[in-house]
Amino acid sequence: MSAAFALPEIGIGSMYDTLTPDKQSISKRIYNTGTSTAFVRIDLLEVNIDKSGKVKEAPVKEIAGNSLQKDRLIVTPLRMIIPPGGFQAARFMWPGDRSVEKYYRVRFVPVLPKTDDGFGLNNKEVDEYRKKALNAGLNVLSGYGTLVIVLPTKPVFNTQIESSSPAGIKVTNKGTATIVLENIRNCTSSGTGCNSATRLFILPGKTKVVDKQKGRSTLFTLIEGENQKKLRF
Repeated sequence: MSAAFALPEIGIGSMYDTLTPDKQSISKRIYNTGTSTAFVRIDLLEVNIDKSGKVKEAPVKEIAGNSLQKDRLIVTPLRMIIPPGGFQAARFMWPGDRSVEKYYRVRFVPVLPKTDDGFGLNNKEVDEYRKKALNAGLNVLSGYGTLVIVLPTKPVFNTQIESSSPAGIKVTNKGTATIVLENIRNCTSSGTGCNSATRLFILPGKTKVVDKQKGRSTLFTLIEGENQKKLRF
């Protein structure tokens, strides 16, 4: 790779974000830890999950003109130019009905800019950047996505945990909002020697089983909205 042009490298922090009932909008910082400018396109997809648990993601059309569509997630801006070592904030807004929970995938994708693609570069600037990037062997950049959960206005949290079975810990969500099992790990009785931590999302009406290991403790943090509880079994 050319020493004169290094890759932009973006980071988005947490891989999921939650719009709690008291908030109509939240912001998320997107960082560029690389040594060249990052041109980032933001893609928005609605996530639909049927009764069998099958997930479908469908692109959400950009809002035309000044029209306001209330029953959808609004993300701004849809294009970012992030300097090396800098960051820019994206804002997620939900102005519509919140009687039921909604899910969206927001992807942050570094791209090679083109003329008239929303980045505001002229032909000369586009040609210079693309030439440097392609000479350095830059064709595909890694993007990242976050899951945005829009909680209902009055979420009900009713989590039931059955830990008596040696096969695993059964966690059932009988509420109306998604719960999260964060930092799931199996550890020795002293709390050391833990395996790699994982995370589970449990949608309303769904059940997940957390594995047990003989002679070891299972630890995780139960997150219900803004409330967190550390559990050990």
